[in-house]
Amino acid sequence: MMAVQIRDMRLDAGKPKICVPIIGETFDEIMSQASQAKVNGDIVEWRADYYKNLQDDEELLLTLLALREELRNIPLIFNLRTVEEGGQADLPLSEYRRINEFAVTSRSIDVADIELTHVDTLGTTFIRWMQALDVKVILSDHNYSETPEDAVLLFRLNMMEHWGADIAKLVVVPQNQSDVIRLMRTTLKAQTFVNLPIVSVSQGNLGKLSRVAGYLDGSCMTYGHLPGLASAPGQLEVEKLKLFLDEFS
Repeated sequence: MMAVQIRDMRLDAGKPKICVPIIGETFDEIMSQASQAKVNGDIVEWRADYYKNLQDDEELLLTLLALREELRNIPLIFNLRTVEEGGQADLPLSEYRRINEFAVTSRSIDVADIELTHVDTLGTTFIRWMQALDVKVILSDHNYSETPEDAVLLFRLNMMEHWGADIAKLVVVPQNQSDVIRLMRTTLKAQTFVNLPIVSVSQGNLGKLSRVAGYLDGSCMTYGHLPGLASAPGQLEVEKLKLFLDEFS
């Protein structure tokens, strides 16, 4: 697996890094969450689709710049998730692209999380343009109904590498315990097929093990939420997650 350096943080196999999502709707909520997130997080993700002023460029720029100042050298992921991807933003693809580009040109973000299904339309030039401005790209594949077969998971990871991602991310829903074990096994197996850091998450209560098992299967990052502010089913509270990782890793 190739390691990826983001500011002072190195994403690779071993003890997974903790990413803390911010899901505030207002500037004040976002900044309050950012000040908490940086305490236990190695990296912070702004779920911009929760922000009520998302399409107001002046407010968006102000928030991006304030986040950068608040987080200082902690890496910031910009994640704009649409309703179709399980997020909050009801946007056409053209606006999704424009807002992502706006975030990149603000020079405030370190990573953009882009859904794999959009890349067919957006193309590799979109990804390379971001990377040329020193922004790393996570390509994500979300499945909210099942855990696809191993061959499908490996194929999607290969597609992420083909499209030029810096980091590959798989998010699935398990139907049973064997789905969770299978995702972890596939993540481990993928280290020999894909030369990218991989983030893999099995959602819900059944999948909680996958959130602390990166030291076993090579998943390089895991998500821990602030108290009462989970952004996905099965997320562990960040302080509890940190204790687990310190114990196991």
